Parts: sequence; structure tokens; C-alpha cells
Amino acid sequence: MIRISILNLFFFIVMLVINYYQRSSVGYIANEQIPLIQPANYAFSIWLLIYFLLFIWIVKGFFVRGKKGSVYRENQLLIPINFILNGAWILAFAQQRILMSTIIIFLLLISLIRIYNKIKRNANKALFDLIPFSIYLGWVSIASIVNVFTFFVRNNVITFLGIDELGWTVVMLLFASLLTVVFILINRDILYPTVIIWSYIAIYINNQEVAINKIIMSNIILISIFVLFISISKVKAEN
Repeated sequence: MIRISILNLFFFIVMLVINYYQRSSVGYIANEQIPLIQPANYAFSIWLLIYFLLFIWIVKGFFVRGKKGSVYRENQLLIPINFILNGAWILAFAQQRILMSTIIIFLLLISLIRIYNKIKRNANKALFDLIPFSIYLGWVSIASIVNVFTFFVRNNVITFLGIDELGWTVVMLLFASLLTVVFILINRDILYPTVIIWSYIAIYINNQEVAINKIIMSNIILISIFVLFISISKVKAEN
């Protein structure tokens, strides 16, 4: 376990260093040509929470023993790969290689889905083990969609399959909301949808399109209802 935790910590630090030195470039590029679906700048502060929770999870690994360590052993390759992909995405985006960054962020998303599922199925997981990855997965789910739109906007693609940016924004918001509801029902996870709501509120604040904002508000209400439903059912189950 010590060896696994040291490797996790090493790649985590590498990722943080890359993020620290490239943060201004990423922010500048992200705000240069803004797609309709991009959240307001404050929403990106969620990375601080994600990194803080990941750090706690990594440090926790130094102290777990026996069966509890199976969560770390099962993900001993995926965690470093995830951190490498995170850093690679930052570098690609900072160098304005948006297509490459889009490919990388979807690989990052796939790695997170695998990590989440492995931890979710692990009978020996602690209550905290899933929390960092629920929030991380929720944010990267939205960031992946934003990255695609950023690619199209920066390449001046006005329409795709006969649908303009406004139309695709509405479609993707509805699609993301549908996936979120399915995710809630399957995993009974309230943190993932909470991050989606956080993102939607930031998109709403950053947007002037009436149609998009109406869709966002409707989706926030829908997702909130399911979050409330799952929360109540969990409380009843515990009692």
C-alpha cells in the first residue's frame, strides 16, 4: 500500500505543478472565444475542492490496511493514468491544441468512469472513497461537453449536421440532464448531480440566450427533484 500511495502522490504532485504553471494560459484561452455552454469563471473554482479531496484520499491510502486497501490496489494503474491525462489535457489546451485536448479529456472521462465503477462495486470501500470521484466525474462530464463546443467555436464551425450552436447547446443540455437522471437512479449518488446543478447555474449566469436559460432552469428543477427523492429514500432506508 505504501508503494501505491507514493506513486499516487507523485503523479498527483506532477499534475498540480502542470496546473499551477499553465493556469493563466488555460484561463486566457478559455475566455478568448466563449461557447454558449461555457460556465461562468467562478464555477472553475471547483477544481480546488476536487484536488483537495483527491489529496485527502491519497493520504488516506498510507494508513489503510487489509481489505480496505483493495480500493487502492484495484485502481493502482488507473489513478496515475488519470493524473497523467489531467496534466496532458492542461498542456494541450494551453498550447491551443483544442482537438487534442478534446480527445484527451474524453480519455480522462473514461478513466474516471472506470475508477468510479471499481470503487462503487468494491464491498470494502469506506464512505469517503467515492466522494472525490463523484465530484471529479461530475465536473469532467460537463468539461468534456464544453471542450467540444470550444473546438467548434474556435474553428468557426457555425453549423454541424444542419444545427447551429444554439440548437446543439439545447440538445446537449437535455442529453446531459437525461444522463444525470439515469446516473442518479442507477448509482443513488447525490454528489454527481449536485455538481451538474452547480455547472448549470454557472452556465445560466454566463448566458444571455433566453431559450438556453429556460432549458437550464427546467433541467435544474428536474435534477433537483431526483436528488431530493434519492436523499429522502436514503434517509428512510437508514431509519
